Amino acid sequence: MIATSMHVVMLCVGLQNSQRASLKVCLQTTDLVQGIACLDDTISKIYVICINCDTITVFHAMPPYEQLRAIRVSGLMEPTDIAACSINRILYVSDRAEQCVWQVTSGGKVDKRFPTWSPVKRKANAVFPVSLSVRSGRLVIVEMAKVSVCNAHDDKVDEIRFPESVTLHHAVETERQSVLVALTDSGADVSRSTIHEMKQDRDEKWIVARKLDLASILSHECISHPQYMTWDRHGYLYVATHKSHKVLVLDSALNLVRSVRLRKRSMPNRMCFLSEQAKLLLSVDAGFSVNVYSGIVPPPQYPKK
Repeated sequence: MIATSMHVVMLCVGLQNSQRASLKVCLQTTDLVQGIACLDDTISKIYVICINCDTITVFHAMPPYEQLRAIRVSGLMEPTDIAACSINRILYVSDRAEQCVWQVTSGGKVDKRFPTWSPVKRKANAVFPVSLSVRSGRLVIVEMAKVSVCNAHDDKVDEIRFPESVTLHHAVETERQSVLVALTDSGADVSRSTIHEMKQDRDEKWIVARKLDLASILSHECISHPQYMTWDRHGYLYVATHKSHKVLVLDSALNLVRSVRLRKRSMPNRMCFLSEQAKLLLSVDAGFSVNVYSGIVPPPQYPKK
């Protein structure tokens, strides 16, 4: 159980802070997209996993965004997300059916799966992954009732447990030794969708240090639960909300900088950033395709992290 000491962030934004993004390209997939990741190296690539598919679709992350040879992950059954680590050049694919996270090299070699197990200990060691994120070489695994943080050697270093009334959607690490968790709590009379910043106190117990109530952000709109989050390289946090055409842009203090409108067919459940020369582009899932947008990142006059 987590402690409830917290600071509640309450804010709202006017229509003048809403901006429309520009669609650069639409990348077609063969099935419903379940996750997107990008690695920027000598040949930057976009990696896409689709529902009930054991193959990672690969696109070149620069114009004309041609489709490259796919990566088959033998044994992958029910992928729920994909994340990429820029430090060790590893792709992580969560598998709900196999109750594990697959590790795949950027060259297409299936490295191993986490956690490792023997057939006897499989049930005890299994994970039930909902979503993933990677930052500074550390993997964050969101499961049904807990968030696990693993280091670069796949050792579990932290675990945050939540009550049964809480539905976890996504989690990302910050640079302040804390974890932001997007969740919905149905324990009260009214279901609340929030982003919690979890930190450890002096007794190494995880507590709620800060909480952002999404209902307070856009008072004139119906805001659903926070579905997914990602950082840009300037320290802004991007939040996709369920069944919404908008992405919320927050600063490091969880203050709303702007909301960005996407195409009506783009209701992202997954997203990531990719670099095109000096520009940052946001890639989001759009049903049976991946949409790549420009005009997402705030201009330099906004405060940075």
